[in-house]
Amino acid sequence: MNTIDNILDNYFEGTTLPEEESRLKEYFRGNAVLPRHEIYKPLFAAFDKEKQIAAPVFEIPAEKNRKKPFPIRKSWIAAASIAAVTLLLVTLVPFKNKTGTPSGDYTVFIHGKAITNPKKARQYADKMFMQADEIIRTSYEPVVEANAIQTEMDPGRIFDDLSREINHMQSINQ
Repeated sequence: MNTIDNILDNYFEGTTLPEEESRLKEYFRGNAVLPRHEIYKPLFAAFDKEKQIAAPVFEIPAEKNRKKPFPIRKSWIAAASIAAVTLLLVTLVPFKNKTGTPSGDYTVFIHGKAITNPKKARQYADKMFMQADEIIRTSYEPVVEANAIQTEMDPGRIFDDLSREINHMQSINQ
């Protein structure tokens, strides 16, 4: 029965051959199962019962299967065609502003107004950049102040000062 032990070890490691698995099944179906192998008998009995269970056969009727995809397919083709035509119209028809003339190279929209003068657009952009720079600078000031405080709080200097104080107190107490 030492071979059964080896086959069981291999079985639980997943390295048995089909012939060895058949031998195990036959062994556990029989009445000569050793007491130390009795714990595995229900496992192999369950495997045998599972083989006997057959899943119900379910067939999809052919008529329903053939009729459904066809209308769905037509609607997908129609939707794809509409999307393609819309995309072509959007890309091929030039954009026109409110006056009906095609937009030039220097059209900028600010608060809903079209500005075609490059000089005015540049002035407005410079003004906006200056405001943004001011916002960034003022919001960065606390960080600069915190860095200055951090450099003032030199840990080496603080430690040296504390050491001197402690030494001074110890010398007074002695």
